[in-house]
Amino acid sequence: MSQLMAAVVGAAGALGGVVVAGTYSLAQARRNSLDRELDRLEQRRSADREARRDVYSQMVSTLRHASAAYEAVYQSSPVDLRRNDNELLARAKAFVDEIEQVANLVMLAGPPLLAGEAEDLISHYGDALRAAEDIVNENPEATAGLSRLATPRQETFDACFVAKRPGFISLAREALGGDNESSPARPTRH
Repeated sequence: MSQLMAAVVGAAGALGGVVVAGTYSLAQARRNSLDRELDRLEQRRSADREARRDVYSQMVSTLRHASAAYEAVYQSSPVDLRRNDNELLARAKAFVDEIEQVANLVMLAGPPLLAGEAEDLISHYGDALRAAEDIVNENPEATAGLSRLATPRQETFDACFVAKRPGFISLAREALGGDNESSPARPTRH
């Protein structure tokens, strides 16, 4: 009987060892699977963040170029703009489409607050250009720069566009998880 008991205890111990080892192996496999899934999620998040960074960077670059083109128009006189067949104005207008294309990408990438800023920038840039055209049309023979001929209403359009760019950049940094501890950006024309 004692041999039978020893055999039963031995078999139970072996069976218990197999169950414990199997349970441990199953738990380890689940942990490894969870770790792999978390790694994939982090890689996807990182790729998404990089794609958004590229879109936001494209928007900032386009705004910078558009601002330079707009500034060239705003510093020119109606006489100079007419003499050059409005080449500067045409160049600045071409950026409306570029800003809109990149802003559409920003709107798709989100977040909604940043998408709204991008949409506002399209509107403000267009308004500023229309105001510049109005100045040219209202003062066709003027030799002073558009900035000196602008009415307060036209100045408002200019100021809105200039002020929106730093706000977009700040929101883009925030959306990417960057810090915003630097001093507030001052609106600049370039």
